[in-house]
Amino acid sequence: MIIYNVHPVNPQRRLIESTARICKDEGGIAVYPTDTVYGMGACLGNAKGIERVGRLLHKDDKRLFSFICSDFSQMSQYVILSNAHFKLMKRYLPGPFTFILPATNLVPKKICPRRKTVGVRIPNCRTVLDLVVSLHEPLANTSINLPGGSRGNPDEVRPAVLNEVDVMLDIGPLDDPFGSTIVDLTGGAPALIRQGKGVWNE
Repeated sequence: MIIYNVHPVNPQRRLIESTARICKDEGGIAVYPTDTVYGMGACLGNAKGIERVGRLLHKDDKRLFSFICSDFSQMSQYVILSNAHFKLMKRYLPGPFTFILPATNLVPKKICPRRKTVGVRIPNCRTVLDLVVSLHEPLANTSINLPGGSRGNPDEVRPAVLNEVDVMLDIGPLDDPFGSTIVDLTGGAPALIRQGKGVWNE
């Protein structure tokens, strides 16, 4: 596994682009910081990476996935986004929230064979957003299996992912590492599925 020590405020462009090449050209899986915890994923356009993420998910059905997008324009390609939902989500994103919406046909079936919905995120984290911009497509993101450890501490994350990932973007320990707040927007009204780091006021 390649480890890049990245500046948390001004990520080095060469390190971001190198990580993007590993993900796009080599079918790589990456670990990266978000505004909640360190995540793990592959870019959607790489079948090899998607296959590897899919195997990880199928081995542990508690490790759900979401798409990390760079902006709402990119997000709208993969989920059905109404004007009302856009206005609501714009109040919370970028931020520590995952919103569940109906999936479009662009969502890879290898990851989502039976589900018709997908969780989407725009984290308030420069490093991962720069990576998604460099990829020109979302990251299929899943949690890191770290029983009893802190997913915000790269020193604890590294040993847990050594055999699963190819590259890691390390910005050091994350402040207040806690999972995202998950909100389901597929029903008549927003439904809070999991209270996480984000404060939900609806």
